[in-house]
Amino acid sequence: MIEMAWYKRVEIPIILTVIFCLFQLVPYFFVVPAWESAAKDFVDWDAVMETFALFIGFTTLLILHVRIISQRRRGWYWSAWILITMIGYTLVGIPIPALGLGKGTKLFEAIRLYVLTPLSGAMYASLGFWIASAAYRAFRARTLEAGVLLLSGTLVMLANAPIGTAIWPGFTPIRKWIFDVPNMSTMRAIVIGAALGALALGARTLIGRERGYLRGG
Repeated sequence: MIEMAWYKRVEIPIILTVIFCLFQLVPYFFVVPAWESAAKDFVDWDAVMETFALFIGFTTLLILHVRIISQRRRGWYWSAWILITMIGYTLVGIPIPALGLGKGTKLFEAIRLYVLTPLSGAMYASLGFWIASAAYRAFRARTLEAGVLLLSGTLVMLANAPIGTAIWPGFTPIRKWIFDVPNMSTMRAIVIGAALGALALGARTLIGRERGYLRGG
């Protein structure tokens, strides 16, 4: 029988998770200066680990798309474009003032203003069309609930549109009531449910019952 190496045992990441969770949880309930200092150090380490994770993600993405390009798979030119933009913008962000590189330089800001910003605007515009099509499908008064959704959505849209308030100023207080009463109560119920779910997930993680992060469970 082949024994598993000690560093591959699932108990090790569970123990580490419990230890680090306790380090961050205890200072919220007890005043222990040494413990709080250690918890702050762990937060600082987290920034370093995020940097390593970013580097690993960059390397993984690089290897994946280089393999796609070398094998000339379908759509390989999109992989080439991803690598060009990723590596190019990374080089532009390296702080080398002598070469005009780094955050805040003219080249960096030009790419951000004239490339990234328009692309973000185009992406959100396309999302707007998808949302409009989804709203069209949802706003079909086939049931009572759909009728209420259609009525409230129409009133809110008329209140937000300039033409709506020009037709009748009363749309604005109606929108305010919809946001302050039914919408607020629903959001509070959703937040309470999400908080209870987070507490349950945290408790399962602390006792080692939640193993979804361990190689898929």
